[in-house]
Amino acid sequence: MSRKLAVKRLTDSDLTFFECHFKNPNRPGGKQKAINLNANIFIDKLYPTLLDYVQIKTGNKIPLDISIYGPGLEGEYNLQRKIVRGDTYKNWRLNGEFVTNPDDSPVRFNILEPGDFVIFDFDGINVPVSAKAIFISRKHEDDISVHAAIELFLGTSKMANLTLIDIRKIIAESTIVSKHPIHELVLDDDDALEDFVQGGDKGLQTLLSKPSGRRISLADLKKAKETAEINGRRGEEFVNVHLASQKELGKIRDYKWESNENPVSVYDFSLTLLDGSQVLIDVKSTGKGFKLPFHISLGELNCMANAQRYDIYRVFGMSQDCAKMRITECVQKFASGILEIFQELPEGISPDSVSVEPSALVFTEEIEIYVNDDEE
Repeated sequence: MSRKLAVKRLTDSDLTFFECHFKNPNRPGGKQKAINLNANIFIDKLYPTLLDYVQIKTGNKIPLDISIYGPGLEGEYNLQRKIVRGDTYKNWRLNGEFVTNPDDSPVRFNILEPGDFVIFDFDGINVPVSAKAIFISRKHEDDISVHAAIELFLGTSKMANLTLIDIRKIIAESTIVSKHPIHELVLDDDDALEDFVQGGDKGLQTLLSKPSGRRISLADLKKAKETAEINGRRGEEFVNVHLASQKELGKIRDYKWESNENPVSVYDFSLTLLDGSQVLIDVKSTGKGFKLPFHISLGELNCMANAQRYDIYRVFGMSQDCAKMRITECVQKFASGILEIFQELPEGISPDSVSVEPSALVFTEEIEIYVNDDEE
C-alpha cells in the first residue's frame, strides 16, 4: 500500500485547532477549532472514494487516532479527533475538541504561526483511521532548516501530497538533527515491524535502535500483524495459481493446497511430479523485497528434515494482481543442520522458530505470477 502523505501550510484559521491560538484575542483566525484539509489533495489525491463512504456509513464524521509531533523535537502527543465533511465538497476538516498544550510542555504549540507547516501521514486504505501530524515552526531552532526546505518544495501551493522521495529530499536539504520527528516518516519501520511480529530479532533490534523519543504504537503493531496474516494468505493464493498453471501445462501430475484445508499443517502444498515423487512446499510471503528475513517454525524444521523432498517458495513484491517468486529446493539437509545445533541446547530449552536470511539458501531465478480476476 502506498503511503498517504501530505504537507499543508497553516493559516490563522487552522491554528484555532489549538486552544492557545483559539483563545488568543490578537489572532484573526475565527472560531472553527479545526485544520482545513484541502479537497484537491485530501480527496482527489489521497482518498478519492471517501465522499461516497461518509455519505453511506458515517454521517460525515470519521473517527481519527492522531499522534502529534513537534514543533521542534517534541515527541508523540496522542489524541482522538474526527475528520468532518462540511456542507460542500471542498469543506473537509480535522476537527474535535481543542488541542491543549500538554502538562509537561505548557507552551508547546504557542510558537506556531500562519505560514508554518504540518506534515500528515494518514493510515487507512480507503478511509483514514489514524494519522501522524508533524508540526514545523519557522521560529523553532530545530525546525528552521526543514521549514525552509518545505517552503521551497511547496512554493505557492496551500497543500500538496508527498512521496517518500520528497520527504527524503526535504531531509537532505535540511540540517536537522537525527532526533527530529520528520525522520519518523522515512525509517524502515515497515520491514522491521514485519520481521518483529513474526518473532524476528533483527526487526526488534532495528526498532530498539530508533532515535530516542519515538515509539511504535499498539495500532502499528496490530496493523503489522494483520498485514503479515494477509500477506501469508495472499502468497499462498499466488502459489496456487502458479501450480494450477504448471498442472495445466503438464509439468506436474497434481497438487493439493494442504493449509487451505488444515491451517496448522507444517507445509502449505503437496505436489506430485511426473515421475510420481512427492514434494512438500512451504510458502514464505512478503509484500516487501526478497531480502527480508523469513521465519521457519520448529515443526516445519522437523518436517523438512524428514521429508522425501521439501521446497520453500519465497513470494515477494506482491501487488493486487502480480507477485514475484523464487524457489529453494530440497532443504532437508539445511533443516537437519539446524536441528543438530538445537540438540546441543540445555535440557528443557527448545526454540520455537528460526529467522532465515534468504542469502543463507540457494534460490532459483525469479518467476513472475499474474492473477486474473476470474482466477481468484
